Amino acid sequence: MPPRRGPDAFPDQQVWPPASQSDPVGGATQPLPVVPGGPGNPYAAPGGPANPPSASGVTAHPSAAPGGGAPPTVPSPAFTPPQPPEAPSPAAEEPAPRKPRTLLLGVSALVAFVLALGIPTGDHYLFFKSGQPDDIVHEVPKGQEKAFEHVSWKTSIEPMVPAPSNTTPDKQWLKITITRKALDDTGKVLTAKPELFLRDKQERTWQVEVMDDNTPVGEDGVVGKPYSYTAGAVVPKTVAGEVELHLRPNTTYRSDTPTDKLLEIKPEEEEKAKHKDVLVFKR
Repeated sequence: MPPRRGPDAFPDQQVWPPASQSDPVGGATQPLPVVPGGPGNPYAAPGGPANPPSASGVTAHPSAAPGGGAPPTVPSPAFTPPQPPEAPSPAAEEPAPRKPRTLLLGVSALVAFVLALGIPTGDHYLFFKSGQPDDIVHEVPKGQEKAFEHVSWKTSIEPMVPAPSNTTPDKQWLKITITRKALDDTGKVLTAKPELFLRDKQERTWQVEVMDDNTPVGEDGVVGKPYSYTAGAVVPKTVAGEVELHLRPNTTYRSDTPTDKLLEIKPEEEEKAKHKDVLVFKR
């Protein structure tokens, strides 16, 4: 007898996992779904009385009608589309602002920046002050003269008449007269022009320019004879009546110094140069 051919020659059989010897070939390998009513009473419908087998051995459907008719139609619940998940509120997503820490970091950075700039500046200032001592102020009462280092000084301030034509209404030109007298032979040769400037009560300063000078050169001067400088300055009209003349005399230059010794620095002259004396003529 020839061998069988076709799809029924080798029926499908379970290969893996190996079928149990007690199960027939081709038997089910998956567990059956749970029958409503639970394993304790397989004939009981959920929430209803038990449905025992009938006399014919057929189990009645729990929803079957008593007369054997078709089971009543149970309306299915209305379809409700799934709702999307609620989006979290912005307040829940965003972390609470950290203003105090941010402010603290900003203040710390600012302090560090100021210190980084201030420390070198402070060093430079101390170095500058070591070579630039504070002024030694000598106040001179109004209308009086002041004797200082072999020379007597006296000044006066008055409005300049006529004023330059290009002066604006808010400005005032002042005429300043500085009178000097040599008190001895040394005073005759201390002929260097003094440093001059005006200053108000708010410590603002204005430059003073010498326009005329009749001071003799060398030893031609006479002890006790007055010589003068005529100078001018322009200031705001609001402070024209309060600005005071500051005069810093030059006590180191001598007109009788030989040319070959002009660059020679004597110890006594170096000591004088360290003193920042200034005469302030009150008004």
